[in-house]
This record gives sequence, structure tokens and C-alpha cells, in this order.
Amino acid sequence: MNKRVLTIFIIGMLIVVFSACSNDEKTTEKVTKKITPKVEVTAEANRKLAGKLTLDQMYVYKSLSNYQQAPELADLVREGKLPPLKERLPKSPAVIQKEMMSDGIGEYGGVWRDTFAVPVESWNWAAGHTQGYFGINQIVQEGLVELGPMWMMAKPQVLPRLATDWEWSKDGKALTMHLIEGAKWSDGEPFTADDVLFTYNHMILDPKVSRSITSATTWTFAGKVTELEKVDDYTIKWHFGVAKPVAALYNMVGNNKFAIAPAHIYKPQHPAFNSKMSYSDFENIAPPTKLPVVTMGPYVPVEYRTGQMLILTRNPYFWHVDEEGKQLPYFDEVWFTEAKSGEVRTLNLINGSGDRTNIENPSTFSMIKQATLQKDYIDINFGPFDSGYHVYVNMSKYASVKTEKDKAKRNLFRNTEFRKALSYAANREGIAKVLFPNPRFVQAWYGAYPSGSIYYNDEDVTVYKYNVAKAKEIIAKLGFKDTEGNGIVNWTEGVLTGEDLVIVAEMSADQAASISIAEALIPMYREIGIKLVVKPLQGNVANQKDMIGDYDLRIVREDARTVPDTKPETLGPVNESAPWWHLTSNNGKRDLLPWEEKLADLLKQSQVTIDPDKKAEIFSQVQQIYTKNCYTIPLIEVRRGIGVNNRIRNIAPDTPAYQYDWTLSNFPLEILWTPKAEQKTPQHHDKIVTR
Repeated sequence: MNKRVLTIFIIGMLIVVFSACSNDEKTTEKVTKKITPKVEVTAEANRKLAGKLTLDQMYVYKSLSNYQQAPELADLVREGKLPPLKERLPKSPAVIQKEMMSDGIGEYGGVWRDTFAVPVESWNWAAGHTQGYFGINQIVQEGLVELGPMWMMAKPQVLPRLATDWEWSKDGKALTMHLIEGAKWSDGEPFTADDVLFTYNHMILDPKVSRSITSATTWTFAGKVTELEKVDDYTIKWHFGVAKPVAALYNMVGNNKFAIAPAHIYKPQHPAFNSKMSYSDFENIAPPTKLPVVTMGPYVPVEYRTGQMLILTRNPYFWHVDEEGKQLPYFDEVWFTEAKSGEVRTLNLINGSGDRTNIENPSTFSMIKQATLQKDYIDINFGPFDSGYHVYVNMSKYASVKTEKDKAKRNLFRNTEFRKALSYAANREGIAKVLFPNPRFVQAWYGAYPSGSIYYNDEDVTVYKYNVAKAKEIIAKLGFKDTEGNGIVNWTEGVLTGEDLVIVAEMSADQAASISIAEALIPMYREIGIKLVVKPLQGNVANQKDMIGDYDLRIVREDARTVPDTKPETLGPVNESAPWWHLTSNNGKRDLLPWEEKLADLLKQSQVTIDPDKKAEIFSQVQQIYTKNCYTIPLIEVRRGIGVNNRIRNIAPDTPAYQYDWTLSNFPLEILWTPKAEQKTPQHHDKIVTR
């Protein structure tokens, strides 16, 4: 019996057990108990930072009297292959303060070893192509601001990055930003306002760059698309349709939202400037093996062995230094092993061949916990319940609707009663207790936000609790009947008349927990007459199908709602390209349901609301509408953690796996280091970019 069949069999047996105690006459109720286990930290070798720092204790942009560089870069300078360090650094580099460093200023040298499970699609990040996630995107993409390290701040605020500071106009409708002066791309070319304007006007706003992560709708406030003006080479000015839209600042973060492209590389090949290039050709001009990559990040990808390994070496032109004037980063190299599943990253940490993992997949929780009892080199830290798995059905009425049969299925998915039936049929307690048997880390859940969110409130959550009888009643009222006696209900009217009610669940193959949950739902949904077909897809294929709305159902872990005001697009139709499960079609058509319209209004209000009490009230209403209408079907929530080989320094023990952003955006990557005695020998100094 293979693993999939065994999983389905076990969950199927548990349905009987749990239905006996879970099926009752009360079909809609409020959550009455909030479970928040004590946060567990198994190692605390370095200083905690949460909620302690001010901006000045984190970043300062200033000139220092003396600078230092890594030995191998000094050798290249002596050989005439690199300019002197002072010529490579900006006029006032970003100085990372010691207060941000939980283990202090580091030593040069060594290798940081990591793992990724989504193949590199392309290096054309501003066109919406992924570099493989798992930290690679964070290494090569840079934005004007950053959010990740805000968890360290006593009073969280958006942090500078390539924009050093900014000021609002008197009416709040204009924002002037000052860019770092004299910073260079990894090929030695200057970074200027032209790079920012090119990225905004010709990648984000150009509708023919079809896969850009954000679009004009993301930047539309009060019906006006935000305009960007170049004041001079190091000053830009934003013009908004409303006063002080805080969401605009959140949109300027580099990781997948405003990843600035090198204009000197891409502009000559952009169809707006090169009539010989098509948009399709342009979007594919940076294949995975076209190396080295031109980046503003701390490390430069220099070798990619597809399916095996990605090698990055230090960026000689990186524009950050520490307080002693040492040019960052500290590590010589980063090695990413390519795997088929994110679980391998955790296995690599356990077996000593990897240095870090996000403990985000609940199937690995017991494994990593046991490993810490046996391996003295592993430190782990779990946070609160801050992530959840949902069932998403495709509510797009027009996107990727090609036939009348497609239309019939989408109309069914848009029916709130049908989504309620899917919720009633889901035995959340069975999934949590059998698939992931550790209630300290996994629990049944019904909310729009995880219970670890400051915006979560039990009283706002409507629960459609496990009740097979109620689910069957709804399916019957919707007109479905098992006309063939095979246990699967049939469509009884329309173009699908006589066909079984079949729903295909497609999801990324690297999301092992999502697949396990989908397989657990097969017997649960069959119990109410629905045939669920599980189909794992390669990560890039799944992403592409998401972007055009070409699927029936997804089971996805939602990571960005602990602080949902930074990413309201994860909750509903805040703009034309959100949410991803209810897309606007290519010809601009979308039909929002009345309650979605109300949700959209609230989320748009959140984008321009600064007062914390007013914002809390908005997100209270959002959760009420979201859960009452079963916008998605929350199943389980999990506590996430971080696992680190303790030779890696400057990852504070209370670093969140996700709060404002993912782990590797939650501190400056360039400050990681390892003591000399524990360093792994670098092997690719000959690949350092020397232009």
C-alpha cells in the first residue's frame, strides 16, 4: 500500500470516529476558545531583539573614515581586476548597526549552505519571474524600502533600503524619496533614479509585461494611477490620488513587489525601446543559465546546475558596511541545493549538510523536534500560530473560462452555499490530529487571520463546523443527485447534466502538507458525493496557472496575514489583480458578489488608514464578512519556526519565520557569519564578478 493510499485510508477511518462526536444539530457557531500555547525556544545562545530597536539603532547612511574588504577582493584589487574599495562603495553607504547583530560584528569567510525546491524560472524578476523562492529571491531582489526587520522595532515603521529617507508634501499627496548616491550594480554600473523609473513605468505599469507581480491597479488610489517623477539622478517624487496612502510604501518593498531592474541591461531589450523585440522574447531574455546575474543584492548568482545546485559569490560592489567599515557580506559564498520538496531543506539541516530551514511544513515538526534532542548543532525557535491552510475554490467568473462547462463549474464555486458544504464536510480535527499529531503546533481553525494575529478575534469568526448531514443537505438543495448509484452525485441540469461532480485539486508539488491535506479530503468530500482528484504540479506550472486562474481548487498555506494591513491583497479585491482566487479576465471583466464589494471597500480604506484603532475596526469587519461568506475554507493553522545550524551567527533566537516578511527578509542577509574554526571552505573565488 503506497503512502497516498494509506493516508486516505486512515483519514477515511477517522471520519467515522470524529463524526460520532462532531455531527450535531448546531451548524453555525462562534469560536469560544482561543488556544495559544507557550512559545517554545530550545536554544537561546544569542540576544533577543523583538520590539527593542529604533531606526537609528538599525541603519545609518553615512561616510566612515576607514573601510575594509574581504581578502579575496583585496587580492583582485591588487591584480587590477577590481577598482579600489572606496570607488566601489557609495558616497554614504548603509551602515548596519551592531544593535541589529545578535552575535555582533562578524568574520569574513566561509560558506552558507541552503536548499530550494522551486526551479529558477528566470532572472527577469521585475517581469514577475521567480528565482526559486526559498531565499534566492530575497538575495537578488532589492527594493526602495523593506518591511521584514520591523519586528525588531519598538515602534514599527517602514525601513529604508535603496531609498535612504523620504518626506510627504503638505497635502500628503506627494512623496519625495532620496536614493542612495553612488551605489553600483554588481557589474559596476551606477544605480540611479532611471532604474526605478524604468521598473515602474515599463515593467509594473506596462500591461504587456503580463506577469509583473504588481500592476497599475496595485498603484491606483481613488481612481488615479500613481505617477512617478524623476527630480534628479538620486531623487524621485511620487504623486498619489489620496493623502498618505500607507499601502504605497508597503508596495515599494523589493521581494516580489517592487524588485528594481537594472535599466542598463533591460531597457535596450524592452519592446518600448527596441522594435525588434516582442514582449514574449523580452520576458524570457534572462534564462536560468545566463550568468552572472546583475544585482544590487549581497551575493551574485554565478553558476546554476539545473536540478542540482545554485552557486552565489559575494558582490564586490555591495553597498552595505558594518560599524567597523567592513564591506558586507561576511560569507564568501552561498550554496543552494535544489530539491523536489521543501522538506529536504529540513532534512539537510538535520543531517548537517544545510545551515537553515523554515519549520513551516507541519509534516516535519516531529522530525525536527526529535532531531534537536539528538543533534547538538541544531537550534530551533517556534513562534505563535501565524500561518494557515485554506481550501480556495476558483471564484473567477471570466478568467480562463473557455467553455460552457467551465462556466457551470465557476458558477457553482461562486455559490456561497456550495462553499459552506465544502466547509461542513471537512473534518478539521481529524486532519490536525492524524496527519500532524501535535496539538502544540497544529490545530483546527476557522478564521480569516491566524489566531496569532493582532487582528484575530474569536467573536468575528463564523464557524461552519464538521457536519456531514448538513453538507449533504446543501448539495441536494443545489440540485445534485446520485443518479448512477456510484456514490458520486451528478449534475441534473445544464451542459453537465449526467456527469459526476468532479473537482480537481491542483497544487505545487513542493508543498507536501498541502498534498497530504488534499488527500485527506478525498474521502471526506466523497462522503457528500463529490469526487476530489488530487494533481500535484511543478512549482512554476502551479504559479503560472494561478496567475491566469486556470484551476478548480487549491489547498494553499497562507503566510501573509499575521499583519494583514501590509498585504491586504491576500484577503480580497483591494485591486483588479487581487485576490488571486478571483481574478479579472484578460479583457478586464470581473463580477464581484455584493459582499465582496463591501470587502473591497473596507480593504481600500485600510490602505489609507493610519489610526491603529480605526484599522483594527476595519479588519474586524473584514474577518466577519470573510468567514460568514466562506470566502475560503480555513482548515488548520500552524506555528512556524526556524531551525539553524548553530555555527551560523546573527540570527536572533526570536526571529519570526514570518511576520512582515519571510525569515531571510527579517534581518540583513549580509550580516550572517561563522567563526573561522567552523567555516566551510569556499570553492568559487575564481567566479567573483570583476568588472
